[in-house]
Amino acid sequence: MKYLLVLILSLSLLSCNIEKPDYPELHTANNFPQKWELVQMHFPSQNKLQKGLNMAWQESYLLLPDSTFLKKRMTTTETITAEGKFYTEKQNGETYLRFEFNKEGNIININDFVTDERLLISTEDKKMTLVSSFQGEKQILNYKLK
Repeated sequence: MKYLLVLILSLSLLSCNIEKPDYPELHTANNFPQKWELVQMHFPSQNKLQKGLNMAWQESYLLLPDSTFLKKRMTTTETITAEGKFYTEKQNGETYLRFEFNKEGNIININDFVTDERLLISTEDKKMTLVSSFQGEKQILNYKLK
């Protein structure tokens, strides 16, 4: 009887220590890998909207099951890549993906990527949105899950 009691207590303690993601619906094996592609850029101060091949650059995030990512930006003259880890966050009832870039081993220019990005995720229409400032101007980048 003692062994049974010890076994039950041990199993209950172990089950409490298992780390689970905050938002399991986003972190399941069936959901990865994910490729998010930039589909639209909006620059409100210039009243400028760009889509598809008319955008200043093409860009994608590849999200992997181990919560790592690869970001790739292609312009007419170069391809820039970066990698790091991503995390899911909830704030004010909205879900965000936070991307933290590795500082070493990347072909990265601080002017090209923000080193800690946070994108609002919309699961209904499978869209992510990045609102940021580049060279003092607001930009809104929309990504779609491909």
